[in-house]
Amino acid sequence: MAAQVEALTSATGLISLLDENERELQFYGLTQLNAVTDRFWAEISDAISRIEILYEDETFPHRQLAALVASKIYFHLGEFDDALGFAMGAGELFDLTDTSSYVQTVVNHAIDTYIARRASEASDIDPRLEAVVERMFARCFKSKDYAQVIGIAIETRRLDVLEQALVSGDTQSLLSYVQHECVDLIRSISVQEQVQELLFKVHMQFDTPDYEAVCLCLSKLNHPKKTAEILEMLVKDQNEDKILSAYQIAFDLDANATQEFTKAVVAEFEAASAAGDGASTPATQIASILRGDETLKLHLEFLFRNNKTDMNILNRTCKLLDSRQSLAHNATTFSNAFMHAGTTVDTFLRNNLEWLARASSWSKFSATAALGVIHRGQV
Repeated sequence: MAAQVEALTSATGLISLLDENERELQFYGLTQLNAVTDRFWAEISDAISRIEILYEDETFPHRQLAALVASKIYFHLGEFDDALGFAMGAGELFDLTDTSSYVQTVVNHAIDTYIARRASEASDIDPRLEAVVERMFARCFKSKDYAQVIGIAIETRRLDVLEQALVSGDTQSLLSYVQHECVDLIRSISVQEQVQELLFKVHMQFDTPDYEAVCLCLSKLNHPKKTAEILEMLVKDQNEDKILSAYQIAFDLDANATQEFTKAVVAEFEAASAAGDGASTPATQIASILRGDETLKLHLEFLFRNNKTDMNILNRTCKLLDSRQSLAHNATTFSNAFMHAGTTVDTFLRNNLEWLARASSWSKFSATAALGVIHRGQV
């Protein structure tokens, strides 16, 4: 049979079978046309109306096959909406495991259509379209392609499928993947919040949750009270590993959360613990980290320790250049500022006050700005 199909030079004979009254002959014709559609689609497209009539005939027992053949013809004609419509009518005959360009294109179009309908919050989504997407999800779950499931679930706002994917695979790595690779790409703020709430829910299902990831979710959801409660719980246990984890969470919040959020966490944390009594305890250290004090100290220590500026170059440049020229004055001022940025080392300016006083017009603003660069973060 395969050899006979390959030997065909025209689909005219197969198309003529569609006009027969015998259902078996029509079925045979459709079966053969389905096999040669990629070769003779231009010829078969002239008979597309006859194929559609068979599909619309509810007494025809092979309507799904007619829909599949029609879908392939419309695919080759570039009519992807019609191709998708008939593919949905083909039911299980539309094989999602097929790797042909036809199946891949129609499936992608189905997903794009479903995403658009879900984004518009339409209530009249075609059940057949949902069935195709559900079959796509099932195929991905079977092949354990959880990253693809997560991507489609987020785009289609199917949080139920997203949760199923998170708990089906390596949950910890999938949670990290969603948090760091997917969430920031979501345009809708409300959907972002829903995904963060789901991540928080899944994290808390573990016996020992990853509190660093949990607090990151809480910072995105703007829940300072819950964040402070977690920090207090970690410190309260007097366990060294948990205290170190609390320190790391505090540093992460200081680096990534908004200033308003960290202030709220400090207020809640100090109210619930003894962090405000002045004694040096892990609680007071955490409050200091959240306020940014420890980070500033560490940055200053690092910059000061690694300051390798050659003051002789600056001093010699200052003496050789004509300070009355504003361009030369600005260049020296900016060089000193960038060399000592954030180090609080303003020795050059203090030792050359007379030279600095010669600044005029905009050079005065440049000198003032240079001081700000040198003392960045320390004011």
